[in-house]
Amino acid sequence: MTQQSLFAPFIPEPADFERWSKQRKQLFDLLKDQRIHRREELVRATNAQNITAVVSELRHAGGVIDCTRYGGEIYYQLIDMQDESTVKQGIHCATCRCSSESHN
Repeated sequence: MTQQSLFAPFIPEPADFERWSKQRKQLFDLLKDQRIHRREELVRATNAQNITAVVSELRHAGGVIDCTRYGGEIYYQLIDMQDESTVKQGIHCATCRCSSESHN
């Protein structure tokens, strides 16, 4: 049994994965465990100055990513991977639709 068959829903096609940016790959590698991760973890894993842009990239690649604000922190979780952009489908979490000013 190959690794892909064990984690099929969360492993992109190899040809697609090779075209992904380095930061998108790093973000996917962190989030593919489907656990909740603090924003700081995402920044550390990708070394991204604008982590929301990298999250958006992964959503454009089909990632269904939930994010939640709790206690002044933002948490992200990969829920699913789909065949098409979840941004174009309008799949967003409530936190992403709100400006940060409304949560301060």
